[in-house]
Amino acid sequence: MSHAALQRLTEAQSALIAAIDAGDVAGIEDANIMIRAAVNVAHATGTWKGRADLRADILDALKQADAARGRLNALLDQNRRQLDRLAALAGSPRTPAYRRDGRIG
Repeated sequence: MSHAALQRLTEAQSALIAAIDAGDVAGIEDANIMIRAAVNVAHATGTWKGRADLRADILDALKQADAARGRLNALLDQNRRQLDRLAALAGSPRTPAYRRDGRIG
């Protein structure tokens, strides 16, 4: 793994975060393609274990991934609340219940 590969991944994740914040669906799709390509490059360049010089880059990439995950979870919650409001307006409130896969839905 190289600094350049991790930098590319971090930049792609930043693009995803910016697209999510802007509500840009096409930008989100483009950023996901960039992330997939960056992960493939990082994977192809070898292992990171035993490379102390990559520690800061890896931590940055993990922080970006966590920031993107938080934004996606917030969007998911917002959409779920809107669906609940629409269902209530239609006269059939949706009652959250646990499904077989253990998730609430």
